[in-house]
Amino acid sequence: MLKVTLKNGNEYELLEDTTVYPSGSPNARSRMEIHMGEDAMTTAEFEAAFMDEAATAKIRLTKTTDEDNTKIVFDTVYQHYCLVASIGKKRVSKTDIATGQVVEEMHLVAELEQRTYIEQQLAALGL
Repeated sequence: MLKVTLKNGNEYELLEDTTVYPSGSPNARSRMEIHMGEDAMTTAEFEAAFMDEAATAKIRLTKTTDEDNTKIVFDTVYQHYCLVASIGKKRVSKTDIATGQVVEEMHLVAELEQRTYIEQQLAALGL
């Protein structure tokens, strides 16, 4: 199971399509795509949860393998993913490996971008 914990303490279960794209440069923004099932919550609740800059300032992704959620595969903290690039419902196409057919699903998707190093320093100064 993959779950996200925001800085305000709210936890949500995520889909495996959730991905982080590091930029590798302090001058370019890193990006994160958070995917949730369409029926996990309403679109308005989803937008309210991930558009809150204070809540997304610190995001913790935790993946566990067993039903009791005791064996941790990874537990990573991401900071400063405060800038919303897009948020809402998105159609995602996947290939079923058993049949080879393309299956389409609707996901709630938030695309967040990390502040650059300079932007982080300016925000710390209140500018």
